[in-house]
Amino acid sequence: MSQVFESSAIYKIEYELIKNVKNFRLERGWSQRTLGISETFVGKCEAIDQPEKYNLRHINILKEVFNFESLDDLYPDGLPKDQLIKLRYKKVPKLKVDGTYSKFFETEVIKTIIMNDSTKVKSNNS
Repeated sequence: MSQVFESSAIYKIEYELIKNVKNFRLERGWSQRTLGISETFVGKCEAIDQPEKYNLRHINILKEVFNFESLDDLYPDGLPKDQLIKLRYKKVPKLKVDGTYSKFFETEVIKTIIMNDSTKVKSNNS
């Protein structure tokens, strides 16, 4: 059985942006390098266990790279509520183009935990 991890607290709007950008990129068959932002940085954004997140400058770059008319297009399901969440995830080997497993891992989200006031206080004291 694989080990389950829990992320640090993250705002849902940040997580949805990361998830959507990755999906947009993969739908187009693009590598992380194609986004015009450091490939290492994009990889860290897509890895839940890393603290890196896209900032306002990146959002504008992403809008241009994907040829979106509006920043709203980065959130096709609408803007998420302003909620603090934690993610339970496991690490799974990445698949290479040839179908074999890579020595690198990616994160697979198992559960999204919406933090309420009591968990927010608890996490801030940890």
